[in-house]
Amino acid sequence: MDIQDLHERLGKVSNQPISVSSFTNKRLTINYRAPLDKLRHLVPSSLEVEEIRDTGMGMISQCVCDFHVTKFGLLPIPKTHTNEMLCRISVKVPKKGQLYRAYYTLRSDSSSRILGFLGGHFSHFRKAISQFAMKDNGEIYELNCKAKDPLCDGFFRGHIKSLSKLNPESTCFNDIQEATQFVFQLDGSCGYHYSKNKLSFQKIQYPDWDLQFCHEFEYKFSLLDYLFSTYDICPEFDCVLFMEKVPQVWGSTWLYKPDRTAKIQQSETIETHAP
Repeated sequence: MDIQDLHERLGKVSNQPISVSSFTNKRLTINYRAPLDKLRHLVPSSLEVEEIRDTGMGMISQCVCDFHVTKFGLLPIPKTHTNEMLCRISVKVPKKGQLYRAYYTLRSDSSSRILGFLGGHFSHFRKAISQFAMKDNGEIYELNCKAKDPLCDGFFRGHIKSLSKLNPESTCFNDIQEATQFVFQLDGSCGYHYSKNKLSFQKIQYPDWDLQFCHEFEYKFSLLDYLFSTYDICPEFDCVLFMEKVPQVWGSTWLYKPDRTAKIQQSETIETHAP
């Protein structure tokens, strides 16, 4: 499948006219390393896949989480709960002469009809409404997603007793602080509208992270399996990261034309001053 056709199959990208405040109950992020040249096939050319140090590798991740949305803009709303699965790639995105660290969303599934509908029409998260089953009993955190498009089905089960800040053998990160910095200490999120050739960059107000590694888990994500096999991604499993009880504010965002010159100049500046 042509990459543009795939992105358009996975969902819509549009403006988000107001900010959204949320509070996350739990989020686990399953991370894979993959060669930069392979991951570049999955993102538009106006984005730069972010390299993990000087490894020649980038990162593609699958998030599983549940959270409450508490405000639209300044307007408080009754707490609206949703279960979510989201596939993302770590990138750098240019805007107004600056290069921002962000994640690029390939697909996002939501259990909330309201949030799924609004996110599907007023965000860059390619959001869809899907059926979810959740288990969260203090020992197991489990999400099962049944999407209308079977390409986006997913399952995850994490064992809470296995959480710790000790590095798993599989990770390339030196410690939990480096993993946190690369995967989550970002400027925001981004998207791309192929037919309009326009980017979207959304600033996010993040909390002070307190992450742990999850060492015992089971999962299956149809979209990751498809991407890895179809586009010859050559993935290497890295780690599963866990967080809980965190507030975030997702800023408003508008589509804009890519500024390739600013991207190249800023990238060269970063490379020149890199240690």
